Amino acid sequence: MRRAEQLQKLSHQHHNGLMAVLLLKKGIEKKAAVGVLSGFIVHCWESELRTHFIKEEVYLHPYFLHLPGLMPMYEQMKNEHHVIRRMIDAIRNGESSEELITSFYTLLEKHIRFEERELFMYIQEHIAAEHFAAVEQSLDVLTAKACSDYPVKFWE
Repeated sequence: MRRAEQLQKLSHQHHNGLMAVLLLKKGIEKKAAVGVLSGFIVHCWESELRTHFIKEEVYLHPYFLHLPGLMPMYEQMKNEHHVIRRMIDAIRNGESSEELITSFYTLLEKHIRFEERELFMYIQEHIAAEHFAAVEQSLDVLTAKACSDYPVKFWE
C-alpha cells in the first residue's frame, strides 16, 4: 500500500534512518573507530531523529488522531523511543562500544520497520480525513536530511 501523503515526511525521515543503519553496519564491518561511529550517531540524533521522535509522540498520539485502538502500538513506539534515547545518552556520556552501536542500529531498524509496516498502516486504514489533515499540517515543518553528509566517510 502506498504511504498516505500526510505521513510521507515521516517516511522520508525513516528512509534516512535506514540509510544511517546501513552506514553504521558498513562502519562496523570496516572496523571504523567507535568514536567516529558514536559521533555519527549523535550527528543523526541532533540533525533529525530527536525532532522526529518528538513530532511522532505528539502528533501520532491516539487522542490527537481520535484513534483509541492505536494505543498499544503507540506505547510500543514510545517505549522504543525511550530505549533509543537511553542509548544516545550512554553514547554521549562516553559509554559507547561496538556492542552498543550494534544494539542501537539493530533497534533503530526494527523500530522503523514497525512504524512503517504496522503503526502507519493502522493509522492510514482507520483515521478520519479531518484528523489526517491536522497531522499533515503539524508535520509540515519536518525536513529530511541526509545522514551521508557526515564529514568522516567511515563507510567507504
